[in-house]
Amino acid sequence: MSSESFTRGGHPVVTAVEVVSAALDQAFDADVWALSDDDLSAVLGKLEALAARQAELSLRVVREADARDLGRRMGATSTAAWLRHRLRLRPGDARTRVTLANRLEPPADAPADWAANVSSRSASWSMPATAAALARGACSVEHASVIAKTMAALPVSLSAEQLQVGEEQLAGWATEFDPGEVANLGRSLIHLLDADTLEDREQHAYGRRSFALVDRGDGSTRMSGQLDNESAAIVRAALDPLAAPAPAADGEPDRRTGGQRMADALVELARRALDVGETMPAGHAVRPHVSVLVRLDGLVAKAGESGVAPGELASGGPISAAAARRISCHAGICRVLTDPAGVPLDVGREQRLVTAGQWTALTARDGGCAFPGCTRPASWCIAHHRVHWADGGPTDLHNLVLLCGYHHRVVHHHGWDVVLGEDGHPEFVPPPWIDPDRIPRRNTRPRHTRGP
Repeated sequence: MSSESFTRGGHPVVTAVEVVSAALDQAFDADVWALSDDDLSAVLGKLEALAARQAELSLRVVREADARDLGRRMGATSTAAWLRHRLRLRPGDARTRVTLANRLEPPADAPADWAANVSSRSASWSMPATAAALARGACSVEHASVIAKTMAALPVSLSAEQLQVGEEQLAGWATEFDPGEVANLGRSLIHLLDADTLEDREQHAYGRRSFALVDRGDGSTRMSGQLDNESAAIVRAALDPLAAPAPAADGEPDRRTGGQRMADALVELARRALDVGETMPAGHAVRPHVSVLVRLDGLVAKAGESGVAPGELASGGPISAAAARRISCHAGICRVLTDPAGVPLDVGREQRLVTAGQWTALTARDGGCAFPGCTRPASWCIAHHRVHWADGGPTDLHNLVLLCGYHHRVVHHHGWDVVLGEDGHPEFVPPPWIDPDRIPRRNTRPRHTRGP
């Protein structure tokens, strides 16, 4: 019998796989160009959800194969080795699948030393909420992998109940944010539960910093290295203003790739540093600097104190309260009073251009471009008047929103309206041709300074 054969008329899993496979066969030659815009968008979402649901079923099958020790029975040295040959996987990918399959839901008859085969941590945690989200198509396998890594990094002293709550929180984030954002939120969770853990990881990352320039002999030089997040934030703060897209005077868009702009920015930064008396460009009345948002309790907390929200680098990602306190020793501190939703209090001014204080407050509230789905940093943005200045709109926080150049044009020319939600954060109302119901949308960029 072929290795691809099924037992006909058998298990529901077999039937489901056959039905899905047959349906995809029917769609193989279909003309996707005939889909309407609405159907095209809906199909993309459903396909992504279907891929996640298929992956969850696949992982359940892997878990069962591992429980039966099918790989060894087939002559392989392990389940992972069998998967590598059977599915033509990389060795690391095969091992990851087996580990994740068992972590999503450990076998019911798992031995006491089961965890020793899948993780260096004890067998005190699993991922049922993540498995459920994956089965619904509400998150991806990449999300599940990120959650597994975060769970493995949680303090070993946590109780089973705390681990369960933590996994449920991570699974909830996975239905809202992309895997990178979930990883950042996971690091914040680690810090909330054990401040020393994030500090130790920061010190470890700092110890691994490196940078090298290697002449390749072909007229080019290869740069390589890595930085801890704090050091990278300093470099990014210096490069971002120089790496912003620069359209030509006639409106021709900047044709450079993002990587080319960053490379040009690095060279320009070095050139300016070498020029005697040359200063770095200031933007929005604020000279380039590293911004760290931190709650007051984070600045006054004692070293190692748990339950304290970490700080947040303006470029994204948490930073331990200890690191924020260290930075504050030699930094200028701008006090921004906010309401419980994190919206700065109004500090309006009777002028068209925002002040440095208003820009700082806008950055604290919006974090970067506020348009839904945009991740461009504040250094690439302008302060957009919701009600235009020429139409009597004041330069007050409630009338301002950060927008990158691209989304500034979208808002002005494509019928989007900007309003403030009940919590004071900006929301974007799409034009009728995008959403006839005009349901407001907002940027779901996560914030790490909100606390538990």
